[in-house]
Parts: sequence; structure tokens; C-alpha cells
Amino acid sequence: MTTRDPAFMPERGSPYSSTLLFALPALALTSKDGLGLVQCVILLIFMRYLRTVVRGHLQHWGELSGVTLAFLLYFLVSLGRMLLEHQPLRALDGPSRLLFGLTCIGVMYCLRPRIRYFWLGLCVTTLLGAAIAAWQVLSGDMRQAVGFTHHDIAFGDLALASGLMAVCGLSAFRDPRLARLRWLPGLALLAGALAWVLSGASGGWLAPPLALIALLRYGRRLYGRQLLLPCALMLALVALAFALPATGMAYRTALALADIQRYLDGGVVASPMGVRLELWRASLLMFAEHPWLGVGRDNFAAALQALAAAGRLPASPALGYGNGNNDLLHALATGGVLDAALLLLMYGAPLRYFTNELRRPDQGQHGLALAGVVLVAAFIGFGLTEVMFWPMMPKMFYVMMVCSLIGMCLALRHRAPAPRRILITRTDNIGDVVLTLPLAGYLKQLYPEAEIVFLCRRYAAGVVQQCRHVDRVLTIEELGPDLARGMRKIDCDMVLFAFPRRELAYAARRAGIERRVGSTRRVYHLFTCNRLVNLTSTDALGARLHEAQLGFKLLVPLGVDHIPPRGDIWPLYGLTAPRHAEADAILARPGFKLILHTKSNGSGREWPLQHYLTLAKLLGEIDGVRVLLTGSAAEGELLAQQAPALLALPHVENVCGKLDLTGLTALVGGCDGLVASGTGPLHLAAAMGRPVVGLFPPIKPIDPPRWAALGERATNLVSATACGHCSDPARCECMLAITPQQVLDVILGWQGGVSSGIVPRAQP
Repeated sequence: MTTRDPAFMPERGSPYSSTLLFALPALALTSKDGLGLVQCVILLIFMRYLRTVVRGHLQHWGELSGVTLAFLLYFLVSLGRMLLEHQPLRALDGPSRLLFGLTCIGVMYCLRPRIRYFWLGLCVTTLLGAAIAAWQVLSGDMRQAVGFTHHDIAFGDLALASGLMAVCGLSAFRDPRLARLRWLPGLALLAGALAWVLSGASGGWLAPPLALIALLRYGRRLYGRQLLLPCALMLALVALAFALPATGMAYRTALALADIQRYLDGGVVASPMGVRLELWRASLLMFAEHPWLGVGRDNFAAALQALAAAGRLPASPALGYGNGNNDLLHALATGGVLDAALLLLMYGAPLRYFTNELRRPDQGQHGLALAGVVLVAAFIGFGLTEVMFWPMMPKMFYVMMVCSLIGMCLALRHRAPAPRRILITRTDNIGDVVLTLPLAGYLKQLYPEAEIVFLCRRYAAGVVQQCRHVDRVLTIEELGPDLARGMRKIDCDMVLFAFPRRELAYAARRAGIERRVGSTRRVYHLFTCNRLVNLTSTDALGARLHEAQLGFKLLVPLGVDHIPPRGDIWPLYGLTAPRHAEADAILARPGFKLILHTKSNGSGREWPLQHYLTLAKLLGEIDGVRVLLTGSAAEGELLAQQAPALLALPHVENVCGKLDLTGLTALVGGCDGLVASGTGPLHLAAAMGRPVVGLFPPIKPIDPPRWAALGERATNLVSATACGHCSDPARCECMLAITPQQVLDVILGWQGGVSSGIVPRAQP
């Protein structure tokens, strides 16, 4: 038996790492210090997983050497210049931020967050940035939008870069969980362009053409014509901005062209474009005098004044600037050939990495690699008329985004190792244990070589032993008083806490189990589990999950982001009925054997005993029907007290307390049908393919969407609406609303009634 292929994703995917990935772009445009905060968190994570991160980085050194050396050499050169030129320590602030940005590679590779959070973060960031820009400009408070960054050029450029990268994630929105938002990347592209226009960042006009060329050049194979519409809409938006006089774009463009002509004709530098051209000329003069090491990274302004004092530059507003308004020219002027080579390496090495990723077979990384190519192309375009590596915020955004994209590409291509031995813990009731067995079946399909160990209570072991997907059954009693020592003997490399227990979580940590997966809803899991999953009762689309589906969320750290639909759950049980002498003796007697399990041990709302009595009387009118009452010995005594008339019927046999769990399993597996409320035997019978009728109230969380019997021949009955007194079990009438005749109709419908051995008695 096979199921559909799971949607693979890298290991971990915890809600915390995914939130961090969402926050990385989200804080860039909405907070002045947001990127610094994210970088601090990433550094702390880097130190926490230092050995693992460094080992992973070295393992893939062949792929990462170019990018690593680019930012490392820039830092080392900066350190050397600081020492040789006796610069203050603050000279290392920018280079150290670039160096620290490399930690994003290892952290993303180690944490392996859910990639869709990155695309959502980019889209939400860009939309929020556009909304802020529109509010700032249209309200009249500002002429140029700056977001919350307090710098119009940085805000506009990063908003445009975010929008361009967001549209690279179109493939992520093919996921059914994001399909309703498939319009979001295109809208984010338009939002980024709008924020850029409203920022008035007039210097970066060469960036959109370069980025769009890169997007269409490398994204055409990935998305085809899907890219044409959002790109065309973006160009239309820019054209509209030119056409509207209120934006001032057409005026500024015409003024810039006129300024260039005046500068070329007579050297007029009073205009913004003239100032930029004068700074470019000054940068070339500085480079000509100091070609190898430049005038010094902090000496641009002083060198400008020196050129003016020597009569080589006229007095102009350009003399008040501290940079060359061009990344490459500024690097040549202040750092010479050495700094210019390092700048080109910081652009070229990531570009080479991402283009190589696009040439490899797509394992989910092509969208990320395309975003990396577009980011580098956009920064190159920005850097032709601005200095992106001079302010702190743009260069932090560049290095953290580039390295995060690289780390995610690595994580997608290099899967987590397959587990060798997996321990599933479920130490509560029989029904819960049964509903966890499909998890074992799914794991066995994914990893046929892995050993599946199931930890349960001793009284449930007899059921789990009948599951062909479980290689070894272990009871909590067998572990002994020293739980950690007992777990260490199991020698598992992964434990899934399907049912959380504090003492087991701490024992697993002390036992040194490598991967420990638990729910974020237990505080102690924060200290005992190194893989955390948000076990909400709904899926990504908001649909409620069945209890048997909920456990599949624990597989996210194994690289599986897939919850099978209910129809695919029941074939995964793998339960077979055992042989049991006493149960076989009961089953050997002729007749249609129908089990009524009247009690639920307090695990749910019970069908009234009066209804069971009425149903049994109706069944008594059918030839050959044997009604078997099951339950514990204590429940048998309750039946004797509360429903003596039921026990007195001639075709009713009371087997309560006469069979152990293995015997009950054998009886259930060999019966012709079972009727019960939401309790263990109901799920057990459904799992073994027996016809069952499950009786449920319409009350969350004990209603059928969460606890229905899942089986090929399972029917679940529930009253249409709640009675209004559900909070009080004594007054609730929801179970009373399910009539015995409804249940009888289902029983008669099993395989057409006659073929199943149910023959209505002839009427006189």
C-alpha cells in the first residue's frame, strides 16, 4: 500500500525559527533597528548551536567558500587597515556586521524553518511598507516616504528589492495552504514599486531594469508567462507615476537630464544631478592619485576638501558630501583597487552561487535562488547611482538576506538524515493509542529501514502488538524507576511525544536522544525538546483536524510537511485481530455477532442505556442476531444496576470483565459489527475494518470532526444541532436525539443486510 508523496521540507521547521524567518524581511521596512535585533537573535542561535553550525558550514565548504571568503576578506582587510592606519575601533562596525551576516547561512541550515514563512514575510513587509509610504505622503506630513527607517533612499530601495524578491516566490503559493493567497506576490511587487516611487529615491533608476532583466532571464523557465503580468503591471505603475504631475517623477527626470547636459556643457554642479556627476569625477581623481589603497575609508570628505584647496575642484555643494554616490567609484576612491575587488566579490560570489543553484535540478530551491539573483541585480543597479554599502541598514539587509537565502537553499537540497530508530510515546487511553497507530504506519512507509518503537502503558500493549507497523512495543512500566536509563537502553535517535508527559520529556533529554519533538503548548518542552511543533487543532487552511491527523504535525522535524486526508488515514492502522481462546469460543457460536459497548469510562458523552435497550429489542426481532455487551467488570456491575432489562433479554450476552484487552481485541476483530460512543473499542473496531456505528454529540471538542471513527465501514451519527444545555452533561439531550431506529437502519444497511447474515424475522 502506498500513499501520495508527502510534501517534503527540511528538518525542524519549528514555529520559532519560522517566525524569525518571517521577521527578517518584515522588520527591515517597519523598524529602524529591526534588522539589528534579528541579527542579535541569529548570533545567539549561532552560539547556541556553534558546533553543529560550523560543522555544517565546513561540510559544504566547496559551495560556500566564495561567499564566505568575500565577506571574511572584507573584514580582515578592514581590520588590517584599522591597525595600520590607527583608526578607531568603530571602523570595524560595518565590516563586522557583514561578517556576522555569514551566521545566517549556518543558522538557517541548522534551524531549517518553513520556507513559506519567508515568502509571506516578504509579501506582508512590502504591502505594509507601501501602506506606510502612502499614509506619509498622501496625508501631507512628508514629501517623501521614509517608512520607519528615517532614510528615504534606504526605505525606497529596500521596499523595491523586497517586492522584486516576493514575486520570485510564486511557486510557494501553489501549496494548497497558500493557494488562496496566490495573488499576493504580484500585489507585493506592485506595492514595492509604489513605496519606491513615493520615497522619491531618484538615484536608483537603473535598478528596476537590471532586476527585471534578471527576473525574466532566470525566472522564465521557472514560471513562464506567470511573470509577465506582474512585471507588466509594475511597469504600468511606474509609467502612471511619470504621467501624474503630482508624483513629480516626470519633472525630476526632465530636470536630471537637463542637469547632465548643463554639467557637460559648462560644469554646473549646483543641481542634484550635477552634484552626483561632480562626486563621480572627484572619486576618479582620488583613485588616480591613490590607486591601490585609496584615500582611506573615512577620508572621502577630507579628500574632497583637499582637491578643492588644490584648485582641482570648483566650489560647489558637492564639497559637503561624504561619499561618492556610486558604490564602485566610492570603493575605488576610498579603498583603491583592493576595496573595489572586494566589493565586486561581495556581489559576484552570491550571484555565482545562486545561478549555480538555478542550474541544478529543482528540489524546492529555485524560487529562493531566483530571489537571490534578483536581490544582487537590484543592489548592483542601486549602487550605480547610490552608495549602498556606506549606510548600515542597506548592507545589513543585503548580507542577511543573501546568506539566509543561501542557507535555505542548502537546507532544501541537503535533507536531514533518515532516522534509524524512532520512539513514539502515547501513554494514555486505548482510543488515543489506536488513533496514533497511523502515524507509525506512515513512518514505516517513509522509512522502511527505520525501527519503530511504541511506548505505551502496559494495559494497552496488547493492542499495539497487533500493529504490523510497530517493530517493538515498550511499556512505561518496563522503563523502570530510572526513566532516563531505560530510554538510553532503547538507543533511539528520535522521539515523538504524541502524548506529552513531563517526566518522559526530561528523561529523553537526560538519555541524550538526538532529536526530541514536542508541542509548544507544554512549557517544559521548551527546556527538554530541541524540535518544537505548534500542535494546533486546525491545519493551515483553518480546517479542523481529526485526532489521528493531529499527530502528523510531529513529522515536520523529519522533513514531512504533510497531513493525510481522513480517507488516507484508516489504511495506515495495520491492525490485525489476535487469536484468543476465550474470544474464539464466543465467536465460534453461530449468529450475527453485534457488540454494544455501552460505557465510555468517562471519555465522552454516552448514548442513553434506554436507547441501547430499545435497540437490543429491535435487534431481537431479527433472526440470528447475538448482542454482546462489552466493557470492564465495573461497567458490567453498573449495567446490572442501571439496565437489568437489557441483560435479561434472551439474545443478549454479557461479557463485561470476562476478557482481557487482548481478548477484547480478538472479539472486536472477529465480530460482525459494533455500536458505541466515542471510546476505545469503537476506534479499535474501525481500525480493524469492522462495521461500526459511532455515536457523538455536536459539541467541541468531542464531536465527529475530532473523534469520529475512521474506517472503511465506519458510520458516525450525530444530532444536527446542539440542544442548548451541552455544558451540563446531566441536562444535555444531544445523545438522546440519536434514535435507536437510526442506528438500526445503519446496521441493516451493512452489505445489504442479508449478505451480512442479518435476516429479519418473518412476520406472522
